[in-house]
Amino acid sequence: MRLRFARFVLVLLLVPRLARADDVPSSSPSTSSAAVRAARFVELSRKGDKARAAGRLSEAVEAYSDALQIRDDARIRGRLGLIALEGGAIAEAVQHLFLAFIDGHDIPPSERRQIVAAFERARPQVCRLDITVSHLGAEVWIDGDFEPASIGRNDFYVFVKPGRHEIRARLSGFKDAVQTVDAPKGGRETVPLLELQPIPPPSSPPTSASSPTPSSSTAPPSAPAMRAAAIPQSATPSRSPNSRSQVSPPRRWTPFVGTTVLYSALSPLPAMGLVASSEWPVGEVVSWRLDVRGAFSPRDKSTAVSGALIGVWPGVCGTVRWFSGCLLASGGALNRSRVTPRTPPFSEWYRFGGLGAGGIAAMPLGPLKLRIALDAVVLMDAYPLNIGGIRGARTAWSSSQIMAGLSVMAAIR
Repeated sequence: MRLRFARFVLVLLLVPRLARADDVPSSSPSTSSAAVRAARFVELSRKGDKARAAGRLSEAVEAYSDALQIRDDARIRGRLGLIALEGGAIAEAVQHLFLAFIDGHDIPPSERRQIVAAFERARPQVCRLDITVSHLGAEVWIDGDFEPASIGRNDFYVFVKPGRHEIRARLSGFKDAVQTVDAPKGGRETVPLLELQPIPPPSSPPTSASSPTPSSSTAPPSAPAMRAAAIPQSATPSRSPNSRSQVSPPRRWTPFVGTTVLYSALSPLPAMGLVASSEWPVGEVVSWRLDVRGAFSPRDKSTAVSGALIGVWPGVCGTVRWFSGCLLASGGALNRSRVTPRTPPFSEWYRFGGLGAGGIAAMPLGPLKLRIALDAVVLMDAYPLNIGGIRGARTAWSSSQIMAGLSVMAAIR
């Protein structure tokens, strides 16, 4: 039994943790055929299932990993995570199980429940690290091991074992960016921004042509060489003992500021103003959200109605990749006013409250993190504007009970 688990762990460590299908080059013309690749995927999946049922865990890991090289499939990733958990590779297991959980909507309910239960059992034993690199294309190394999740991305997350970890970003022509972070058991930490600085050009050319050039010894190795070098190191992760990188406390909440446009409840014209938003993660996909908005609506020519508003929008959001869906509440005060030459000026403040929903799309934009939020709440009351006159009071204008908003916000990453 011990020999079998030792073989499994060795094979698992030799397999990239998050290999994607687009990371694998086509080695022959036959593999470029979609039909051949699909048939190969089915064959490897069945081979992995048979090996897993027979208790040959190392063979199952190899088959499932080869299948993921062809196509990223949530069901296969979940099965690989279950095997990794059984073999003691906790961090790799949580990574696979989590991706299977958020992407595996078509997994059969019984197998999905098994994946969720395994994730909830293993998650408290590891820590999630949210990593951001200043330049796209940089490679990220964790404790001397290359992290495949950094391929083609500069904003990603990984699960690691508790303890101190060195995070290093490398890019040709730039100095390495290094941060050290203490990962608590069962926690979630944001690694300070890995900001790459360009290497300054040499001040003067070499004085002697016969002197050996240092470029061959000092130039950073190529990406394939670095990945190859990382494989044998995975069994014994290395950590720089002389690292002096100072780590600031991780920021658990993210402040955003920007502009907002609101429609309804004020006047026939949209109201424009400012918004401040914050977000506080409470789990892997769940976070609290709070928006504070102030907006002003210009006077409409037809009704001479204008307004102002200040309020808060608290909510709870679920996030998958770059999109968040939120359940919202709203509350605050709004002002309705009307000024015409024939009637006395009218201005009155109202309290408002409502419930609704919204969505947020987030994306990196250089040193900024951009968010576009669209939401709507159903107000508990209507807010008519009543005008008195010779014939008695009448309603000059009554707004809809739905308040819709569009906000564009940014935060420094």
